[in-house]
Amino acid sequence: MADGTGGPPGDFSQMLGDFSAQADAMVTAAKEGKFAVSPEMGEAYKTALQDYLDSWVDNKSQFFQLSQAPELGSSPYSIAVGKHATLVADGDEQSAQTQLEALQRVVTRAVEAIETAKANFNKIEHENKSTLKSIR
Repeated sequence: MADGTGGPPGDFSQMLGDFSAQADAMVTAAKEGKFAVSPEMGEAYKTALQDYLDSWVDNKSQFFQLSQAPELGSSPYSIAVGKHATLVADGDEQSAQTQLEALQRVVTRAVEAIETAKANFNKIEHENKSTLKSIR
């Protein structure tokens, strides 16, 4: 943002990249059977993530409004401020809307990983019950 482009302060892209890598690791671990979570805990995780997704869907239209240039006047400064405001909201890969849409995709992958992890937990539980029954 210091270079005059859009985007939130700080390095949100780096944070998003880290979160994306973690979500990918969750998906991989779940698919390999290395990540399991109880149905109760999985639902708690999913609820928190789904709350974010629902909030984003509910508020997405507000970002469309933010991406419209504000009517600040016709002076060169007003026009420049208006252009900068649209860049921050939805102007490039660093803009708030672009970053939040990317976060939405990451959260969706995390939800999918949790679903797989819940299935892994149920499989492990079933296998453990079968093992205990065979010991008796």
